[in-house]
Amino acid sequence: MRTKTKSFTALAVLLACSITHANAAVISFVDENIPIPANYSGVAVDLETGTTGTTITGLSGGDLNFVFAGQGLSNDADETVDAPSWQPIREGTENTDVLANLGVGVVVGPSSPSSTGYGGAPNNFVNFTPGEKGYVGFSLVLDDGNDTIAFGWLEVTFQNNDTPGVIHSWAFENTGEPLAVAAIPEPAQSFLLAMTLAIMAIRRRRS
Repeated sequence: MRTKTKSFTALAVLLACSITHANAAVISFVDENIPIPANYSGVAVDLETGTTGTTITGLSGGDLNFVFAGQGLSNDADETVDAPSWQPIREGTENTDVLANLGVGVVVGPSSPSSTGYGGAPNNFVNFTPGEKGYVGFSLVLDDGNDTIAFGWLEVTFQNNDTPGVIHSWAFENTGEPLAVAAIPEPAQSFLLAMTLAIMAIRRRRS
């Protein structure tokens, strides 16, 4: 009896994990702490998978590319595609407008200003302080077969010397809904809810 109970518990945990993953709307990558090298190649990141690359040739499937420790950026991380998948939130809608440093709780969505084509920014330190954390909002075209435009945020530290910058964490809402800066899922609550649903389903099958 104890063995069967343990088996049901293990199955419930597996089901709970799958339910949480399947219904997840906010995808988060927390405490990744990816260095931004202080060189021209910088680091390219695929925001959907967390894959990174630091070569001059870019990254297949890549979205953003921060260079020179964060002093500059490009949204041409994947040089084989015809249009950028990632657009940072800026002060305006031109490709050379500087990045906005968003406060915690600011909502990133369709009305947030961003450009439409390829482009960087001449100086990221108009709104960011070297060595201090800040938040970059963004839109992202997902590789989901529907070209869903997701909205999210990055927690970053940029530098203006030979010290690497850091991409600390990021998150995006995978259904296209707006997302508040620094908002991440609450895994404990989601897990408990999924566990409850899984156990109820198992009990129904046994009765």
